[in-house]
Amino acid sequence: MTDYRISFTATSSRPLDAGAADLLSAALGGMPGANGVEESTQDRRRRRVAAVFWIQVRLGMADAARDGSRLAKEALKVAGMGDAQLVELAVSMEKRPARASGGA
Repeated sequence: MTDYRISFTATSSRPLDAGAADLLSAALGGMPGANGVEESTQDRRRRRVAAVFWIQVRLGMADAARDGSRLAKEALKVAGMGDAQLVELAVSMEKRPARASGGA
């Protein structure tokens, strides 16, 4: 299994709650398949949320991109931002730092 760092940004059609980044982080932290949340942020003025999390994939980059985008969209739904659209997704193969080793 190989560690992949997934970072994404999503834009909401609705105004974001003050705690949107915390809700997204909690959703990712409890998501089966996500192996650690590095960070989550929000920009209420631009209606954007962003997060970085880790997954492990056996086969390669294409599978990591597919699984990462699926987990990102599912986490947005769980966090109450199901209408948000992914506008950026980055996948990189890296050694996961110890600080991002928690999660499901």
